[in-house]
Amino acid sequence: MVEFVRRNRVLISSGFFLLCSFALLSANAKQPGRIDPLGSLFLEIMMPLQRVTSALGRGVADSWNGYVGLIGVQHENRQLRARLRDLKRASIHQRELERMNRRLKRLLALQRRLPTEAIAAEVTARDASVWFQSLTLDKGERDGVRPGMPVLAPEGAVGVIASASAHAARVLLLTDPNSGIDVLVQRSRVRGIVSGLLDQGAVLKYVRRSEDVRVGDAVVASGLDGVFPKGLSVGRVTRVSRKDRGLFLYAEVALTANADRLEEVLVAFASGAELADARAAVEPELVGPPDPASIGILGPPAPASSTAHTGRPAR
Repeated sequence: MVEFVRRNRVLISSGFFLLCSFALLSANAKQPGRIDPLGSLFLEIMMPLQRVTSALGRGVADSWNGYVGLIGVQHENRQLRARLRDLKRASIHQRELERMNRRLKRLLALQRRLPTEAIAAEVTARDASVWFQSLTLDKGERDGVRPGMPVLAPEGAVGVIASASAHAARVLLLTDPNSGIDVLVQRSRVRGIVSGLLDQGAVLKYVRRSEDVRVGDAVVASGLDGVFPKGLSVGRVTRVSRKDRGLFLYAEVALTANADRLEEVLVAFASGAELADARAAVEPELVGPPDPASIGILGPPAPASSTAHTGRPAR
C-alpha cells in the first residue's frame, strides 16, 4: 500500500486537489457568497504590502514631478530675472531721457529769450583745481565757438570761452580768480565786478563801503562789459562785511549756476558786439551836410591879394 502510494503520489495528489477544486466550485455555485479562506488570508497579508507599494509609487511620482517642475520653475525664474533686469535698465534709461528732455527744454527757453544767437554744447570734462577752474565743451571753432564768447545756463551766467580748438572749447568759470563780470545789485542798482575765489566761491569787488548792499540781494549782469546780456542772473549776496579798512566793502556771492551739475550749456555771441553789428545793419548811415557848391550855393568871393594895391607882395 505504501509502495503504491509512493509510486502514484503525483496522480493521487493531483486527483486530491482536483476534487477540492470541484468541491469549492460546487459550494460557491450553491451559495451567494464566495468561500475562499486562502484568498481571504492572502488578501489580508497583501493589503499592507499593497498600501506600502502604492505609497512608495505615489512618493516617487510626486518626487519626479516635483523635480521636473522645479527645473521648469528655475528656468522660468531665470527668464523673469533677466526680464526684470531689462525693465530696470529701460526704466533708468527712460528717466534719463525725461531729465534730459526737461534740461533741453529749459535751455531752449533761455535761447529764445536771448538777444543774441547761441550754440548748444555738452559738457564733456571738468577741471576744478585750485588754480584753474574750467569746463570742456564738445563744440569748437568748426561750430562757430570763439574765445571771449559767454557761456550761459538756464540758472544764469557760467563763464567765458577761454580757448577753442576745431572741435572743443574750454570755459573759464566765474568761480576762477582770473574771471570777472560787470554786474548790478538788482535792488539798489549798485555796480561792481563779480570774480572768483580760490575756494570755488565768488566775491563782489569795487563797491564802496557806503553803497547799499545787503545779504540776499540778487546780482545780475549789467551788460556794460559787452559780453553777457543785461539782466542775466549771476548770483545772490550771502555775506557783507564793512569791518575791514579800505575804500570798498567785502561781499560774497553765491552763483546761481552750479558748474558742478551742468551737463548742457549755451555758448552765445557777445551781446555788445552782436547788437552793435545788428544796429549797423538796420540803421541808416549818418552823413554830414551836403557840399554847398554841389547844390548851386556859392560862398563869398575870396579876398583880393595885397599885390593888387601895391604891386608887390605883402611883407
